[in-house]
Amino acid sequence: MAERRARCDVSATIALNVLTRVQAFEELRRKLELTGLQEKTVATRQNNVRDSVAGQLSVVGDFLTGSYRRHTLIGPLKQADVDLIVVLDRKYKDRGPRAVLELVKQALLVEYTRTPAISRNGQALTITFSDFVVDVVPAFARPWWSWEPGWEICDSGRDRWITTNPKKHAELSAAANKAHSGELVPRIKQLKAWNRTAGSPLRSFHLEALAWSIFGTSWLWKNGQSSDWASARYFFEKAQGELRSQLHDPAGTGSDVAAYLHGSALDSAVSKVTTAYKRCVRAETCAKDENLAGMHKAYGQVFGDYYPD
Repeated sequence: MAERRARCDVSATIALNVLTRVQAFEELRRKLELTGLQEKTVATRQNNVRDSVAGQLSVVGDFLTGSYRRHTLIGPLKQADVDLIVVLDRKYKDRGPRAVLELVKQALLVEYTRTPAISRNGQALTITFSDFVVDVVPAFARPWWSWEPGWEICDSGRDRWITTNPKKHAELSAAANKAHSGELVPRIKQLKAWNRTAGSPLRSFHLEALAWSIFGTSWLWKNGQSSDWASARYFFEKAQGELRSQLHDPAGTGSDVAAYLHGSALDSAVSKVTTAYKRCVRAETCAKDENLAGMHKAYGQVFGDYYPD
């Protein structure tokens, strides 16, 4: 009888540990939700930016994209960035990617003279407002005879054009999240919390595409990966090897999403992923040993200030 009672006491203790961890990750989810970013505010700013560019250049269309449209944008609001694709007339394309970015920057400066900063950032012009950031991405629609649909955007680093299809990315993200019963988006947000805490070794879309690849579009959190913490550990474990391989654009454009990551930057990213994996393993060991303080410390090192104190 005493032995049976002891086994029950141990089970109760383990259950309490799991519940404590569940509560911590529920709080982590809550802290990653973006508040204060209203659709009306975003729509107004989108129209104003478009009008600013259209006042100086020929614009044929625009649409919101990126993490905002894929619902993977994380807070706080002041660190949030909304991506706006501005589709230009193809007559500007022959100037080259860097020249097009500069052209759009000068167009924006006509209107946004009091904005704290308009800077060139890889593929976009970043406008820093008091509440959140807007990344303006100049683009050209692929010609009708092209075998791959989508848009061509600037790669200022290599002064070349990149083919992308952000609308297809949004569709793929929604489909993958649905296949995972709505659980993929919040877990990608947790990975983005790690990425920001680690100094952003991965670009936001690269991280998302990597998550789609690692988790698969039909993997329903089986094989013991049903919890937030287990899926994070699984991602970091697999990403150590995946980062050193090409990652083809899931929209089928033929681009390598990971092409920007090479040399010391790649080594650093792999090192940071490895560190996160080891910390997740340490946290799980602490949980099994009923060492809550050690568990929370390890997860806090992975997710930074987003993880509850």
